[in-house]
Amino acid sequence: MRIQLPFIILITLISMSAIQSVDPENPQMNNSLMMFYLTSLIFLPIYVGATIAYLESVVNEQPISTTEALKIGLTRWWPLLITKMLGAFGIVIGLFLFFIPGIYVLVRLAFSEYHSVIEKAGPTEALKNSWDDTSEFFWPLVNGLAVLFVILLGGNLLLEALLQVMGIDSVLLRSLLDIVFGFLNCLYTVYGFRLYCVMREKQSG
Repeated sequence: MRIQLPFIILITLISMSAIQSVDPENPQMNNSLMMFYLTSLIFLPIYVGATIAYLESVVNEQPISTTEALKIGLTRWWPLLITKMLGAFGIVIGLFLFFIPGIYVLVRLAFSEYHSVIEKAGPTEALKNSWDDTSEFFWPLVNGLAVLFVILLGGNLLLEALLQVMGIDSVLLRSLLDIVFGFLNCLYTVYGFRLYCVMREKQSG
């Protein structure tokens, strides 16, 4: 929590500012929206990389501090950023090809960030290794990630609907919900890491 929360709060505050600054009659890209996208692009690889580094240290029974985890996240920022951008490019192309191929590519590249941070693989190597390693874990990944997606999205939509029914339109409350669900999105990383560990143990055994 100490790793992800500060970044999630910062991104949420910038997002809130960007949404409030958009003119409904002229919803063009403005500086606040650009700042939001740029902030997300910069910070996402840092706290994802730091989270993975911390999870790996716990598995190795040598937990590292938040500072040490963030240092690792910073050192792997560029490779992880390129890995994610290349992966996102492939996923978007797949989504345009009748959606299903995009989901397939997303799942097959699910281990790429772990290869990038833990194995210190380059972007193309991380993507290739993920594609090779996920062939046997495709359905566990699909099932687990789908369950998390339904629970998190369903919970978010349910709370949004509840607020509307109660007539509550509080920017602060919605921002708190964004922070909570932004933090819960780390469960995708945790679940993927667990299967990555199972894969690694199977290969080494």
